[in-house]
Amino acid sequence: MPSIIKTNPLRPSWLRAHFARWALLAYKLGLGRLLKNQVLVLTTVGRVTGRPRNTPLWHVREGETVFCIAGWGSSSDWVKNLERNPKVTIQIGHRRWDTAGQVVSIPQERERVLSILVRKYGRRMVGMIYHLDRLVLVSFSLPSPTETLE
Repeated sequence: MPSIIKTNPLRPSWLRAHFARWALLAYKLGLGRLLKNQVLVLTTVGRVTGRPRNTPLWHVREGETVFCIAGWGSSSDWVKNLERNPKVTIQIGHRRWDTAGQVVSIPQERERVLSILVRKYGRRMVGMIYHLDRLVLVSFSLPSPTETLE
């Protein structure tokens, strides 16, 4: 009898994908400052529609560099959008930056940032949210803020 190997789907379920977007509501309600240490909002340009697409992401900030990890790897829509057009806007709390994203391909850098992410959010949460076998790490350099929201 063949063994059944359970694998994670390449995309999240509809419910899980929509539940993960709860932070967008908080940002829209002006509560971004309460989440700024945990969640940022990345705005990419849709690769098909050309319209702005907002994605809440966990992040690690080191000085003027922000790192985000795609939990669904290269199948994540925001990663596909970024590959098509690297120009993005990042909002952390009430501050916004226009910048560009770059996929980090150095394995040691991915491991280093992942260890920081695990310390920040906890091993259990990171393992539950991210598929560690297909991580994509993206870095963003933060120039002077383009806009401060009140």
